[in-house]
Amino acid sequence: MKLSAADLKSLSVFLAVAEHRGFAGAQTALHMSQSAVSFHIRALEERVGFTVCRRGRQGFELTDRGAIVHERAKALLASVDDFDSEMSELRSSVYGTLRLGVVDNTIMDVDLDLQGVIGEFLRKNPRARLNITVGSPDRLIGEIANGEVQLGILPETAQMEGLQHRQVYTEMHGVYCATSHPLFERDTHGLSIEEIIEHPFVVRPYANLQELKSFPGARVGAHASNMEAQALLILSGHFIGNLPHYYANHWIERGELKALLPGQVEIASPFCVVTRAGRRPSLIVRNFIQELVARLWQQSHLATDPLAADELVS
Repeated sequence: MKLSAADLKSLSVFLAVAEHRGFAGAQTALHMSQSAVSFHIRALEERVGFTVCRRGRQGFELTDRGAIVHERAKALLASVDDFDSEMSELRSSVYGTLRLGVVDNTIMDVDLDLQGVIGEFLRKNPRARLNITVGSPDRLIGEIANGEVQLGILPETAQMEGLQHRQVYTEMHGVYCATSHPLFERDTHGLSIEEIIEHPFVVRPYANLQELKSFPGARVGAHASNMEAQALLILSGHFIGNLPHYYANHWIERGELKALLPGQVEIASPFCVVTRAGRRPSLIVRNFIQELVARLWQQSHLATDPLAADELVS
């Protein structure tokens, strides 16, 4: 099957339909009418010779063969983006799509200031496009490995063969409980580790129980796939758990969370940029990493050196 530009367009529409679990979400995401979306799905099915998805009163689902088309289409369109990026490098210009993966709630980390990095990157590279995937570290690692994501910014995890990790930033976490938890009214300076571990913790599986390294013998009462889920379980009052300081501050200011043993049981969570190993990252990836590192350097120097801030303003 020789693919044309029209086939690639139909495949991209199909990916949007699959991602949004139906035509309505794809219409909004693609700014297309329902008839246009339907046209591309019918065209794709005519090209491949079978039904790729079922849609009707019982909801939307991919067929078995449609699921295979979905996986192959993601890889194919990612390769097209990579080709664009490589051609732009030959022209010594940044052109194409950067597929970036980040973990949830990164936007709230003012020290990382990822939104500022993105804004400056797009200002300096006006012909670049950016697709952002938000997911768990495990999911992002898999998508970087298979080429769906070119660059991930995520907590340090067990290194996987074929991927390159570069540590760029450290996020500080503390242990928190909510107003309805039995320890909330206790004087934190009078608490002991032994008293704390009498209560169940909520942990994130991908952290490999690093969250409990200061609490030997602690009991895991729940697992959370991401930071938001962990915060929900802590706020329920049934569990103790780790949260980044910047994230917990929202509820601390409202009197809904409290740090236990502040300054004594903090966890340093290294963040890395992760790319595929074996070849030099493309120009678009290198430029984004450069912008990220420059912003982190600037943030750290402004925090420790007031004169640096004056120099930037002048």
